[in-house]
Amino acid sequence: MQCWCRFFTYLLLVVVGLLLCIGLVMIYSTTFDSRGNFFFYRQFVWIGCGVVAAVVLSLIKLEWLARYSHYFLLAVALALSYLFVCMLISKLISVEAALKMPFMAGEIKGGYRWLRLAGRVMVQPSEFAKPALLLFLASYYGTRDEETIGKFVKGFLIPGVLCGYVLAMILLGKDLSTTVIAGMMVFGIMFLAGVRIRYLLPLALIAVALGTTMIVSSPMRMRRITSYMAPSSGGKDKGDRYQLDHSEMALGGGGLKGRGFTKSLMKNNYLPESHTDFIVAVLGEELGFLGVLLVLSLYALFLMCVVGISRGCHDKVGLLICLGVGILIPFQAVINIGVVSGWLPTTGLTAPFLSYGGSSMVSTLMCMGLVFNVSMRNMNAIALDNQRMSVVPTTGYKEI
Repeated sequence: MQCWCRFFTYLLLVVVGLLLCIGLVMIYSTTFDSRGNFFFYRQFVWIGCGVVAAVVLSLIKLEWLARYSHYFLLAVALALSYLFVCMLISKLISVEAALKMPFMAGEIKGGYRWLRLAGRVMVQPSEFAKPALLLFLASYYGTRDEETIGKFVKGFLIPGVLCGYVLAMILLGKDLSTTVIAGMMVFGIMFLAGVRIRYLLPLALIAVALGTTMIVSSPMRMRRITSYMAPSSGGKDKGDRYQLDHSEMALGGGGLKGRGFTKSLMKNNYLPESHTDFIVAVLGEELGFLGVLLVLSLYALFLMCVVGISRGCHDKVGLLICLGVGILIPFQAVINIGVVSGWLPTTGLTAPFLSYGGSSMVSTLMCMGLVFNVSMRNMNAIALDNQRMSVVPTTGYKEI
């Protein structure tokens, strides 16, 4: 068992490293013509910050992380609440009054989602809600017995209200896609932890109804749906279907082997989000179907490794952390690739490990730090068990 746990851990390191390298190379390719090496170096810095955070989280005792996980969730909830208050000030008083609030970055892409720490350094609290919710739920359910988890108040209502508040703050910040991703992870962890279906089913129906209401009540989201359902204009439409059309054209233009590195025709003038949401489209155009297949294979290997590590867990906290990450990152990758290929409407979700973004990269690598923490804990526990089994009592025996 220790051999398999070590194998999955090292393989996961290789998979994540390859995805990060591919992401860096594609960010360089998509931005060097217009911005030089700016985004490349910035992404390198974000990866460095994320790796440091991952190493720190992997070395801290899991019991300590579980004991204080609610403080992490509280910090994220306070940051999201602060952004919501700033949004209310902008609506009820004035935008100028909201911008005078400390750390306020203003309205970006139609929502108040960012806090400005210093200069150009901004953080998106909703991204850090993912590892915060993951660690909190894994700690909450991992330290309680099945009888307690099966109860309505302690097993469902208390964690549901706490997580629901965080998700509501993300949603009110006009970040529906992150709400859906984080909500799926929360639902999956609660289900795998043993919360009763009769409690979760009404919650799922309410979430679907609420999400539908948010889409219908937002003209921007409705335009995304209608543009997705409309037939392709072949790149002639300058409206809401513009990026979808050119993303499909980029993937189709790449063929099997692609046009060649840095030779994309769509990245500069036709795909405004080529280094973030639509980086896989540029990858497909430059490296072809084989490049996209490589990325899909790496995401599949990622899921296999996380599930493999979870099978060696000796405690429920580690098991739920691994399964939560196994839901969160592959699900986000599937949605991003679905959008890029034209199967889904635009969502604004990045491709994990590939797309440019500081908060998303650091939060994703923080989740990886938790997984590696669990993996090292598993290997230490297995090694200790093997050591105990190898000790042969000699009292009462004579050598023959």
